[in-house]
Amino acid sequence: MIFAAIGNIDGNARALESALDDIDAAGIQTIVHTGDCVGFGSTPNETVSLLRARAIPGVQGDMDRRVARFVRKQRTLRTECAPDVLAALQRTYDALHSEHVEYLAGLPRERRLVVDGVAIFICHGSPHGQDEGLLESDDVSRFRRFRETARADIVVMGHTPHPFSRMCDGVLFVNPGFLAGELPCYAVVNTETEPWSVAFHRPGDRHSP
Repeated sequence: MIFAAIGNIDGNARALESALDDIDAAGIQTIVHTGDCVGFGSTPNETVSLLRARAIPGVQGDMDRRVARFVRKQRTLRTECAPDVLAALQRTYDALHSEHVEYLAGLPRERRLVVDGVAIFICHGSPHGQDEGLLESDDVSRFRRFRETARADIVVMGHTPHPFSRMCDGVLFVNPGFLAGELPCYAVVNTETEPWSVAFHRPGDRHSP
């Protein structure tokens, strides 16, 4: 099985389109996303429309959650969010069509897929919460704890900007990085190799699967 993982699209439809063009050109048919579909980017409607049109399975990120709850949670958000984050949430909520707000609200916190007999667990931050991200440098005990929660062959998560892959006791952890940002990136996971491999690509790169 070969699949692509994208995350933290952040309302940047151009980056998403570029990555999907690369993935399509490589002949990769399975794609997942790790949430934060919207955020600071200026094209949230186009981003969500593309994800929905392609029926790309994914999860809700912390920015997705805050946008979906913006009206009901404004008072709380004003105390817990930095001014630039609050402004981005307001701008995104005001711009989004109602059906796209409903899409973000309906995204699950975690998702499990089985593709070609391989169990994949998808989350935003970590198996323990949207706001708790994993870093490649984290102690192995954290990965083992999350492995016990996920109970899958591959764990795909986002939230933190630096892409990495790490094998822990037979479970492959993959963070595809931020698709939107200074160093945009996505991941291609290949379980047809031994050992399994993960390659990271920049949108606009053309590559073989």
